[in-house]
Amino acid sequence: PDAYRPALAAALALDRRALVEEVLEGREIDIAVLQRADQTLITSPALEILTAGRLFDTTLKYDGTAAFRIPAPLTSQEQSTLARHATRLFRALDCAGTARFDFFLTSRGFVLNEVNTAPGLTEHSQVPKMFAAAGSPYPRLLTELIDSALATHRR
Repeated sequence: PDAYRPALAAALALDRRALVEEVLEGREIDIAVLQRADQTLITSPALEILTAGRLFDTTLKYDGTAAFRIPAPLTSQEQSTLARHATRLFRALDCAGTARFDFFLTSRGFVLNEVNTAPGLTEHSQVPKMFAAAGSPYPRLLTELIDSALATHRR
């Protein structure tokens, strides 16, 4: 639409390429996949980012005020659909170790927002929080990742 022409012109003044994305209305729901040493994949409980109407930007992400709900309130069908999408993406992208898949749950269903193949792994990062909610505390998660990496190296 014409309303976007000035923004597009400004972007193209900086580079010959511009990425234009649709604004999505919905809940941000993330899920992690962990590859075990035996190559099996397990998924974490889903995490919902609670933004109180704010944009989940860099400031909110790192200033310590971000709020998460784990597990995200999903139906069993939504949870299984999310896990299926994430494991398929993990395999299709040939990921290893762990990856986090960020989706928006919209009125049309799940829409992939981002794949993070090198997610933060501090004890306060999303992936460790998700697996901790499933009963896998931080030291166990790190052990799983190390065992997986060693097994992959041996293969």
